[in-house]
Amino acid sequence: MSPSPHEPPRTKRPPAGRARPMLAALLACAALQLSGSATRAQQAPAFGDTADERAAYDDYRNNRLLTARTKAQRALERDEDSIVGNYVMGVVLHEAEGLPARAMHYLARARAIYEQRYGANRTPSAPWRLHEEILFATQRLAGELEEHRFRLQLLEYHDALYDPPLLSQRAMTLMRLGRFNEARQKAQEAMRQGDAEQRLMGNNALCAIETEAGQRQPRFDACSRALEAARARPVAQGETGPRIAVYAYNAAESAYSTYRLEDVERFAIEATRRIEFTPANPWRMLARLYMDGGRIPDAVNAIRDMQRWRAAQPAYLRDQDRAESDSALATLLLLAGEPEIGLRFANRAMDRPDRRGLVSSKPEQALGAHALLRRALLRLQSEIDAETASFTPGLAVGRRASSMANALRSWPDDERVVSVLADDDRLVATLRGYVGGGLEPLPSWMVGELVTVLGAGAFAVALEEARDKDRATQAAKPYHDGLAAELALSRGEYSDAVRLARAAVPLLPRGESILAARILVVGAEAARRNGDLSGSRSLFEQAMAKDPGVVRRMGFAIPATVRVESTGNAAAQRAAELLRGSPRLRNEEGGFVVTVAAGSARSYTVCLKTTQGNTVQCASVPAGPNNESTDATASRIGAVFHREVFASRTGFATIDLRSLDGTTTGGRDNARESLRGLMNELGNQGPETTR
Repeated sequence: MSPSPHEPPRTKRPPAGRARPMLAALLACAALQLSGSATRAQQAPAFGDTADERAAYDDYRNNRLLTARTKAQRALERDEDSIVGNYVMGVVLHEAEGLPARAMHYLARARAIYEQRYGANRTPSAPWRLHEEILFATQRLAGELEEHRFRLQLLEYHDALYDPPLLSQRAMTLMRLGRFNEARQKAQEAMRQGDAEQRLMGNNALCAIETEAGQRQPRFDACSRALEAARARPVAQGETGPRIAVYAYNAAESAYSTYRLEDVERFAIEATRRIEFTPANPWRMLARLYMDGGRIPDAVNAIRDMQRWRAAQPAYLRDQDRAESDSALATLLLLAGEPEIGLRFANRAMDRPDRRGLVSSKPEQALGAHALLRRALLRLQSEIDAETASFTPGLAVGRRASSMANALRSWPDDERVVSVLADDDRLVATLRGYVGGGLEPLPSWMVGELVTVLGAGAFAVALEEARDKDRATQAAKPYHDGLAAELALSRGEYSDAVRLARAAVPLLPRGESILAARILVVGAEAARRNGDLSGSRSLFEQAMAKDPGVVRRMGFAIPATVRVESTGNAAAQRAAELLRGSPRLRNEEGGFVVTVAAGSARSYTVCLKTTQGNTVQCASVPAGPNNESTDATASRIGAVFHREVFASRTGFATIDLRSLDGTTTGGRDNARESLRGLMNELGNQGPETTR
């Protein structure tokens, strides 16, 4: 479930417009206690009055932000009522240092001094273009701080004075206040303006409005028009190409809503061509797309580039998407079977939520999505603890206790999700998938978790409404059928669950590999409970070909027998005995086969094979210390087996089980090492320093 469209951030005011006659009944400026005498208030304009003021303003306009701050500070030390000094200090604290509260203080002071000194009505001698810049910077910062009513007041004030009117910004703000009809009207007005920038941003505003309204094709049309307009925009002096990152990012999201996953990748890649100052990080979108498709090596590389993109952003933008970036990384670690590290990033996403001023979604939507992700990580850790208990008898009691503790720790997140989804519209939007208004960012393959969290009754009612809203969208049907299969499994309607699962998977887009695996496992478990062991084995094999990690994440077990291929080897015999007690394996003839074989120099190989004898995955277990006990060796074999087999395979999700013969193991291992390298980097840095 893709996040909501981004509003293009602006670091400078638009080109100076012309003044408008001001209505007498405009907003009254809040009075501030200002120093200085009445005589100074009547003096000539203060714009660029001193060398420090002129230099500070010039440095800011030319993006020399640190020197601009120094000169603005000098100007304020000489005169604390310097309009230029307060203005430049405010915008630099915002853009260079990411201190929005302090920035707002200086911007408010600059505006108040100006309006006390020159009044609300423009006089010929007043530096009104500076006033326009102050209003523009203040409304933008108000939006980033989610002070939408205040921002709307500032925009109305600005538009009563200056051209071009900021209609697209008003449209975005009205949308965030839930005033959709007014928002559409302002967006359409912006699209008719003579100012090319307003036309472009009007299209972008309409893209966001249709997203929040849950419109699929209108959203795609509006976002595509905005991208086309951005491509056609003249290239600014000194730039190598048009600024399109935000518009391409939003177009990619809109392609999700119409299930054009190839276009998602195409638009997102277009957005990566040059780094721009925006939290609309296209690498994060690509990482999620690659994760959904089981393309883990590509996802690892995209996560690296996501961090580089974010590190290149100015301070005021980095805090706009830290939690969303942490969430993407935690999701990758969930798929990789590494919940311990993943929880560190999921916890930070919960503890330090993003400011949502530059996106159209609400904070609660992200809170619910992050809570569901953390719940999944805790459940995965619980399953891994249960596995560890099965192959380390000496630690069994402690590991089982840890498993139960992790299960209990997920309860508060259940309550958070239930609270966020108490809004019926938000719940229905979440189940519809790839439309605005639901939990986001939430992968399509995690939506089924809500059956357990919400209960079958509430989920069923919302799913039926979601089906009604998407009745005309044929591509939505397999997604809804997959959710209905999970619902049927939870209700004990096993025949329906199998039927729905079998119908849904072939109709899903190819890029939904992880979701397809989850639906197949639902069908497999339902078939088993319904007594169809042959059908269950077939569905489990198909699921394991796409994403074997789903079996562990859902807490299920595959049908299997365990065999020793090295007679007389005590460690291999003991390992087989321990593996038979694994919570991931259910003793059943005719299912998968696990083999344990002793190699040379006390090394071992443990393999999972299909019923036809084709290799699903093999793992090598190197020799241990010379004095290692039989139990210790057997435990190491068990640990390697579970780690290598029951986590998402790296890059081979789409290869059918029957074609696997072990020749791809080297590629899988190389990609896994790439992921571990990324994890080591993160482990050394810690989440506090990851950018």
